Amino acid sequence: MPAVCSLLIVAVAAAGCGGAPRHPKPTPHRTTPPARTPAARPTAGPPVAFGQSARLVDTVSATVYEFRLPSVAGGPNAGPAGYTWASADVQVCTLDSAKQNVTVDWKTWSLHYADNSLAAAAETNNDAFPRPQYPFTSRSLPAGTCVRGWITFPAPADKRPTTVDYTPHGAVASWTVPAAPASAGPSAS
Repeated sequence: MPAVCSLLIVAVAAAGCGGAPRHPKPTPHRTTPPARTPAARPTAGPPVAFGQSARLVDTVSATVYEFRLPSVAGGPNAGPAGYTWASADVQVCTLDSAKQNVTVDWKTWSLHYADNSLAAAAETNNDAFPRPQYPFTSRSLPAGTCVRGWITFPAPADKRPTTVDYTPHGAVASWTVPAAPASAGPSAS
């Protein structure tokens, strides 16, 4: 009889372990929205020619008009030996439809060389730099307005950049720097 009782206890215990639960747990539901995939950063198109505008992020239109190397007579040293000042005449316009505040300054501009080196805009301003100047420090640019002026860069004197680049907030626009004008050479007299 003790063996029968033991088997009965085991059978009752096993029966209590199976079957559907008395109080089913609710199926979990997502309480947070699914993670959004970050918006892709705009990719750079091919460089455009001086005088052509590039539209960036449906917010601004930018244009490079001219490049000078060297661009400053007198004034401070541009850096270590072999460096001079280069300058670009640029314009940025905030589109009428811009939904974002736009600030402009020199920090978003650079010179790009064939060897992939970059020359950032000058970190200090100087009265010897070409005028009128593009805003050196951050300046708010309301929708539908433009600002144009020169930006100056410390640049290697022995090589010419391939492009002038504008890189606001991860967007990229580039303008091809034309070949240096041929020097006139000595005149025949």
